[in-house]
Amino acid sequence: MPEPPPVSGISELVLEVSDLEAARRFYRDLLGFEETFYGEGRDDRCWYLIGSSARLGLWTPQVGLAGGRGGAHVHFAFQLKREELDALLDRLRAAGVEVEGPIQLGADRAIYVTDPDGNVVEFWTQDMADYCAGAREGGGPGTFKRPV
Repeated sequence: MPEPPPVSGISELVLEVSDLEAARRFYRDLLGFEETFYGEGRDDRCWYLIGSSARLGLWTPQVGLAGGRGGAHVHFAFQLKREELDALLDRLRAAGVEVEGPIQLGADRAIYVTDPDGNVVEFWTQDMADYCAGAREGGGPGTFKRPV
Protein backbone atom coordinates (compact mmCIF):
# COMPACT_ATOMS: atom_id res chain seq x y z
CA MET A 1 0.00 0.00 0.00
CA PRO A 2 1.44 3.44 -0.89
CA GLU A 3 2.06 6.19 1.63
CA PRO A 4 -0.95 8.52 1.78
CA PRO A 5 -0.35 12.13 0.72
CA PRO A 6 0.64 14.28 3.71
CA VAL A 7 -2.75 15.95 4.03
CA SER A 8 -3.03 18.39 6.91
CA GLY A 9 -6.84 18.30 6.94
CA ILE A 10 -9.98 18.86 4.94
CA SER A 11 -9.96 22.48 3.89
CA GLU A 12 -13.41 22.79 2.34
CA LEU A 13 -16.59 20.93 1.59
CA VAL A 14 -19.08 22.23 -0.97
CA LEU A 15 -22.62 20.84 -0.90
CA GLU A 16 -25.39 21.34 -3.42
CA VAL A 17 -28.60 22.40 -1.66
CA SER A 18 -32.12 22.60 -3.05
CA ASP A 19 -33.26 25.45 -0.76
CA LEU A 20 -30.44 27.86 0.07
CA GLU A 21 -32.45 29.88 2.61
CA ALA A 22 -33.45 26.74 4.54
CA ALA A 23 -29.83 25.57 4.48
CA ARG A 24 -28.64 29.00 5.70
CA ARG A 25 -31.13 28.86 8.58
CA PHE A 26 -29.88 25.38 9.51
CA TYR A 27 -26.12 26.03 9.33
CA ARG A 28 -26.11 29.68 10.49
CA ASP A 29 -29.11 30.05 12.79
CA LEU A 30 -29.40 26.55 14.25
CA LEU A 31 -25.80 25.30 14.27
CA GLY A 32 -24.23 28.74 14.69
CA PHE A 33 -21.60 28.55 11.94
CA GLU A 34 -20.15 31.94 11.00
CA GLU A 35 -21.37 33.01 7.56
CA THR A 36 -18.56 34.88 5.81
CA PHE A 37 -20.04 35.34 2.36
CA TYR A 38 -23.49 35.64 0.86
CA GLY A 39 -24.73 37.84 -1.93
CA GLU A 40 -22.39 40.41 -3.46
CA GLY A 41 -23.78 39.46 -6.86
CA ARG A 42 -23.74 35.72 -6.05
CA ASP A 43 -27.01 34.92 -4.30
CA ASP A 44 -26.67 31.27 -5.39
CA ARG A 45 -24.09 30.37 -2.72
CA CYS A 46 -22.75 31.13 0.71
CA TRP A 47 -19.67 30.23 2.74
CA TYR A 48 -19.21 29.38 6.43
CA LEU A 49 -16.09 29.07 8.54
CA ILE A 50 -15.76 25.68 10.21
CA GLY A 51 -13.28 25.78 13.07
CA SER A 52 -10.03 27.61 12.45
CA SER A 53 -8.98 26.06 9.16
CA ALA A 54 -11.91 24.89 7.04
CA ARG A 55 -14.93 26.24 5.21
CA LEU A 56 -18.30 24.93 4.09
CA GLY A 57 -19.88 26.12 0.86
CA LEU A 58 -23.60 25.77 0.16
CA TRP A 59 -24.44 26.21 -3.52
CA THR A 60 -27.72 25.96 -5.39
CA PRO A 61 -27.84 23.63 -8.41
CA GLN A 62 -26.20 25.02 -11.53
CA VAL A 63 -26.72 24.00 -15.13
CA GLY A 64 -23.87 22.24 -16.86
CA LEU A 65 -21.83 20.29 -14.32
CA ALA A 66 -19.31 18.10 -16.08
CA GLY A 67 -20.57 14.53 -16.04
CA GLY A 68 -24.20 15.62 -15.81
CA ARG A 69 -24.62 15.31 -12.03
CA GLY A 70 -26.40 18.23 -10.46
CA GLY A 71 -24.87 21.47 -11.58
CA ALA A 72 -22.78 23.00 -8.80
CA HIS A 73 -19.08 22.29 -8.34
CA VAL A 74 -19.82 19.80 -5.53
CA HIS A 75 -16.52 18.59 -4.15
CA PHE A 76 -14.30 18.33 -1.12
CA ALA A 77 -10.75 19.63 -0.85
CA PHE A 78 -7.61 18.48 0.93
CA GLN A 79 -4.90 20.97 1.82
CA LEU A 80 -1.28 20.20 0.89
CA LYS A 81 1.99 22.11 0.74
CA ARG A 82 3.08 23.12 -2.79
CA GLU A 83 5.90 20.54 -2.98
CA GLU A 84 3.54 17.84 -1.69
CA LEU A 85 1.00 18.75 -4.39
CA ASP A 86 3.67 18.36 -7.07
CA ALA A 87 4.68 14.94 -5.73
CA LEU A 88 1.05 13.79 -5.58
CA LEU A 89 0.43 15.03 -9.13
CA ASP A 90 3.40 13.00 -10.38
CA ARG A 91 2.18 9.91 -8.50
CA LEU A 92 -1.39 10.19 -9.83
CA ARG A 93 -0.25 10.67 -13.41
CA ALA A 94 2.18 7.74 -13.13
CA ALA A 95 -0.76 5.58 -12.00
CA GLY A 96 -2.78 6.62 -15.06
CA VAL A 97 -5.29 8.72 -13.11
CA GLU A 98 -6.93 11.49 -15.14
CA VAL A 99 -5.99 14.74 -13.41
CA GLU A 100 -7.39 18.18 -14.11
CA GLY A 101 -4.75 20.80 -13.48
CA PRO A 102 -2.68 22.03 -11.94
CA ILE A 103 -4.82 25.15 -11.98
CA GLN A 104 -3.55 28.46 -10.66
CA LEU A 105 -6.01 29.91 -8.12
CA GLY A 106 -4.58 33.28 -7.21
CA ALA A 107 -1.37 32.50 -5.33
CA ASP A 108 -2.39 28.87 -4.85
CA ARG A 109 -2.55 25.80 -7.07
CA ALA A 110 -5.05 22.95 -7.25
CA ILE A 111 -5.56 19.62 -8.96
CA TYR A 112 -8.83 17.72 -9.33
CA VAL A 113 -9.53 14.02 -9.67
CA THR A 114 -12.76 12.05 -9.73
CA ASP A 115 -13.21 9.07 -7.44
CA PRO A 116 -14.85 5.82 -8.66
CA ASP A 117 -18.30 7.11 -7.61
CA GLY A 118 -17.91 10.36 -9.53
CA ASN A 119 -17.11 12.56 -6.52
CA VAL A 120 -14.73 15.41 -7.31
CA VAL A 121 -11.70 15.46 -5.01
CA GLU A 122 -9.56 18.60 -4.93
CA PHE A 123 -6.03 18.89 -3.59
CA TRP A 124 -4.85 22.47 -3.17
CA THR A 125 -2.13 24.54 -1.60
CA GLN A 126 -4.19 27.28 0.07
CA ASP A 127 -3.51 27.65 3.77
CA MET A 128 -7.06 27.58 5.12
CA ALA A 129 -6.01 28.82 8.55
CA ASP A 130 -4.76 32.03 6.88
CA TYR A 131 -7.89 32.15 4.71
CA CYS A 132 -10.23 31.76 7.69
CA ALA A 133 -8.37 34.43 9.66
CA GLY A 134 -8.69 36.80 6.69
CA ALA A 135 -12.38 36.01 6.20
CA ARG A 136 -13.06 36.85 9.84
CA GLU A 137 -11.38 40.22 9.21
CA GLY A 138 -13.76 40.99 6.33
CA GLY A 139 -11.94 39.37 3.42
CA GLY A 140 -13.90 37.89 0.51
CA PRO A 141 -14.74 34.26 -0.10
CA GLY A 142 -11.70 33.50 -2.23
CA THR A 143 -13.91 31.84 -4.84
CA PHE A 144 -12.38 31.04 -8.20
CA LYS A 145 -14.10 29.70 -11.29
CA ARG A 146 -12.88 26.21 -12.05
CA PRO A 147 -12.73 25.46 -15.78
CA VAL A 148 -15.25 22.74 -16.67
